[in-house]
Amino acid sequence: MPRCAIYARYSSDRQSETSAEDQARVCRARAEREGWDVVEVYSDLAISGASNRRPGLNALLADAAAGAFDIVLSEALDRVARDQADIATIYQKLCFANVQLVTLSEGAINELHIGLKGTMGALFLKELADKVRRGQRGNMARGRLPGGLCYGYAVVRTLDERGEIDAGRRAIVPEQAAVVRRILEEYVAGKSPKAIARDLNRDGIPSARGGEWRVSAIVGNRARMIGILHNPIYVGRFAWNRVHMRRDPETRNRVSRPNAAEQIEFVDMPELRIVSDELWQAAQDRRLAQSAQPLSHRRRPRHLLSGLVRCGVCGGSFVRVSDTRLGCARHKDAGTCDNRRRVQAAELQRRALAGLEHQLLAPEAVALLVEEYERERRRRDGSAAAARRQLAARLAKSEAAVSRLVTVLAEGGADFADVRAALAQHSAERDRLRAAVAEADAVPTIARQPAIAAAYRERVLRLVAGLSPEAEPGDATIEQLRELIDVIYVHPTDDGVELEVVGSLAAALSIATPTRQGGAKATTKVADLRYHRAE
Repeated sequence: MPRCAIYARYSSDRQSETSAEDQARVCRARAEREGWDVVEVYSDLAISGASNRRPGLNALLADAAAGAFDIVLSEALDRVARDQADIATIYQKLCFANVQLVTLSEGAINELHIGLKGTMGALFLKELADKVRRGQRGNMARGRLPGGLCYGYAVVRTLDERGEIDAGRRAIVPEQAAVVRRILEEYVAGKSPKAIARDLNRDGIPSARGGEWRVSAIVGNRARMIGILHNPIYVGRFAWNRVHMRRDPETRNRVSRPNAAEQIEFVDMPELRIVSDELWQAAQDRRLAQSAQPLSHRRRPRHLLSGLVRCGVCGGSFVRVSDTRLGCARHKDAGTCDNRRRVQAAELQRRALAGLEHQLLAPEAVALLVEEYERERRRRDGSAAAARRQLAARLAKSEAAVSRLVTVLAEGGADFADVRAALAQHSAERDRLRAAVAEADAVPTIARQPAIAAAYRERVLRLVAGLSPEAEPGDATIEQLRELIDVIYVHPTDDGVELEVVGSLAAALSIATPTRQGGAKATTKVADLRYHRAE
């Protein structure tokens, strides 16, 4: 009897879960008429057919590859997938596993169905997107806002003519509206977005998400018309169609892209005005004047220590604050950290490498490395022995089961088909366990390396000496050096800063030995980096 798997899916959380149950029920009826044995039902609930991140479908494909069934039955091909590439890929995987795809609507699926139905599914998705946008345009004409909630406004929930909740209307929040006016007035008066954010945080005023204010929330993005300085909703004009969505063919994530200026539509909503036209225009004039000035910063390449340096006061990232210096991001963007110290990037790199070369190679640090290596060696020896004993015990049970089934088969004391199936299953398990035991026996115990300390010193010194000034991230030397550093903390002192370099003992062991070891950390401080300018 052919083995059959059923796949059911519905795409919207507004649909009932019984939709999938109904699909499975009609598929079961078809399987019974055909004489197929339904071995499993796979389902994905409230997941779009344009997505390939579906647990039910992925489990079905994995079981198909394992030979768990012979037929996949679904209500229609668009239940399996709507994306053309996905349909073709799923069909190819099932064909490779010698599994037939059948639907109630189309019957047995072949290459012709894949081409035609895949095209129809793609056209459906495009038509659906057009209908959604048409509905959004109609909602705007009726005074309802599509999209998310901007700072300064609250959602107004009412009942529509059908008795359903309508959450498309907005109302001004007076307290937040006062903050919006304050931000624009201070900006027009000459205060920088950074200073505005710092003062808002100092006054305990929460941001839109309830946390601290950042420069990005104030400045936003001009092309996308977001941020308090760029969103025209604050003068009662709602900008619609600012972005369009594209699905990444690799990750399947939806990515927003700004639309051209001529594609953006504006709808007047005077009831949502917070600031005057004069104040808004003054803010736009200042933004335009600033954007016309030469950029003081260009997009800079990542440096050797990018992402590894953190503030010793607040734990925030240390980022570029000028062409050559690093500073605390929270002090720069939010004003919530008191660490005003700035460090020359080249000096920071030199001192950090000196910390690796001299401090981490100190006798006590190397002794710690050797001690951790020996501890890991003993742990792995014990773990490997325990795993070997468990595999051997399971193998003995499996061999005993195979022996019993062979005896039953020889004596003819049971149904031949059932015994043969059970024998095949236990034989496969026995062979797998035999291979696992053989592999465990073949893996040598981590050998003791008396020269590990010398090897470690030699390789770290060679890495540091081999760093070229022209080397860029991605270079093998840089990547190995970055692995040696877990994090660098910059602590302010009375006359400069102190660097705390936290090295990764796991990376150190991987350099000294062929096998990566555990994740212990080795900490050292470089205490003589001094800066007398505190900007």
